[in-house]
Amino acid sequence: MLFLLWFKVKQPESLNQKQLMEIWKREAEAALPAVKAGKIKGLYKVSGKREVVAIIDVNSHEELDETLETLPIMRELGHSVTVDVVAIHPYENFYELMKKLIS
Repeated sequence: MLFLLWFKVKQPESLNQKQLMEIWKREAEAALPAVKAGKIKGLYKVSGKREVVAIIDVNSHEELDETLETLPIMRELGHSVTVDVVAIHPYENFYELMKKLIS
């Protein structure tokens, strides 16, 4: 199951810039191996914003919840992070469905 995740990070007033970047660094160190392993299909930093977009592949909704709750950025800044979650599927699948529905 593919999901598009849009992380929006708000810097808490209690953290300075360096502390926020240290948390974000730990998040990157956790995420980049998942990219190499193929669990994360795409991972992008939104330019000029404290936002990250990811496409992940999980086997269930429960795995999605578990994955999100174990991320360093969620454990350390969960109250300051908003995650928009959208279920997605390959466009090729949609194309095949359209062909089926038309015939």
